[in-house]
Amino acid sequence: MTKTKSTPTVATFEAPEGFGAMVLKEQTQALHAWVAANPTATIQPTGIGEGGLPAYLRRDTGKRADINRMLASPIAVAKFLVEARKLGGGYTDLVAALTGGYSRSAVGYGNAVVKLQA
Repeated sequence: MTKTKSTPTVATFEAPEGFGAMVLKEQTQALHAWVAANPTATIQPTGIGEGGLPAYLRRDTGKRADINRMLASPIAVAKFLVEARKLGGGYTDLVAALTGGYSRSAVGYGNAVVKLQA
């Protein structure tokens, strides 16, 4: 019997069709379901430099800036959510990073600054 080397599969969050057009509650539900199915998922920055902030933030101070700084380096989704909740954030901030802003009028809306991998 020969042994074959298996390559681990990497699950990436795939936003459903029209994810950016969904209301926040629907986006959060879709994201929550994916995170529940992939408890070891990590957040990988794609559009934020190390220690930087996404373009959609207007100020570089405050709780929202602190939460978004956590997205600038790889972090486990579970850890991010715990730390973000301490600052008053959570899934809303993760949805914003995946959609490119907190509102449709944000600079760069539609361009994700992170991706989720499990």
